[in-house]
Amino acid sequence: MAAGKKYTGAGMPTHYECSLHGLLAKNHEPQLRTRLEALCGDTEAAHRELHHEISCIPCIETLIGPLRREDHVLRLRIELDPEDPLCSEKSTSSICLLGHPEPRSGRGASVRPIINAQVLSGSASASQLLSLLGYKFNSEFVRKGYWFLYRSSLKVVVSQIYRLQEQGDVQSAVPVDPSGNWLVQIASEAMSQELVPRVCEQLEELKGLLEDYVELLVVDHAFLENKIPYS
Repeated sequence: MAAGKKYTGAGMPTHYECSLHGLLAKNHEPQLRTRLEALCGDTEAAHRELHHEISCIPCIETLIGPLRREDHVLRLRIELDPEDPLCSEKSTSSICLLGHPEPRSGRGASVRPIINAQVLSGSASASQLLSLLGYKFNSEFVRKGYWFLYRSSLKVVVSQIYRLQEQGDVQSAVPVDPSGNWLVQIASEAMSQELVPRVCEQLEELKGLLEDYVELLVVDHAFLENKIPYS
């Protein structure tokens, strides 16, 4: 692909992600974790997570008009080893394109198209690829916490968000929320459109099983729009 050409994902099969989100007070986190251990296995079912996400935007800004809607944020997602976060050989990288969510679908979950491509040769090569696709750095954050897998298909992530004081340096991360609250996200694997109704039912089931611990909500589609934050 020629340098400077924006990536659109055209020609690739469309898959969808279904999700719910919630905010958890710091003092309620132990109870939720115990509940998840009971639902998903045992104490060994929890997986530690250290997630570094970099959002990238087109180097060339599309002129104001209908075509600007075709500009998208691409996300470089780097899963780091919590025990050795500086070891690139232990990390995995992927480039993610999130489409526009369904507006007020009534499905009981946030539903949006997703394209996720793993980059086999590491985050440095992924950054080079994004540059070749015509994208540049926009913002980044780190997510620290743990996750469980429910019914082998729904990933329950309990985490806290950190900002980086030095660009690209995960060791400079500091909490965004000083009160220590946790974010809870339940997300499905990418799937074909035909499976969306069944997965939404599973999300509703899990939401009910966790309702005494955290309130899980459908995020307003306006907040999930994949718009470029042009200044």
